Amino acid sequence: MKLNKEIKNPKWKNFFKHNENDIDCKHCKFQKAADSIPQDDFKINELNDDGTIKVRTVKEVTLVYGQHEDVIGWTF
Repeated sequence: MKLNKEIKNPKWKNFFKHNENDIDCKHCKFQKAADSIPQDDFKINELNDDGTIKVRTVKEVTLVYGQHEDVIGWTF
């Protein structure tokens, strides 16, 4: 899997420290989002113009970041 725009050491890792007593711990939230980035190629079903379904393998995603360089999504 190729990751476009990957940040190796995002700001949030140094700025937000883990706080196990905080149910809304930003470090945990940002880490969970980073862990959701696909690591392996995956298949999707696409609808063709003629109404048939085609299976496509996604081998590359582009990451989308928030203001603290936290992953808020990805596109393919």
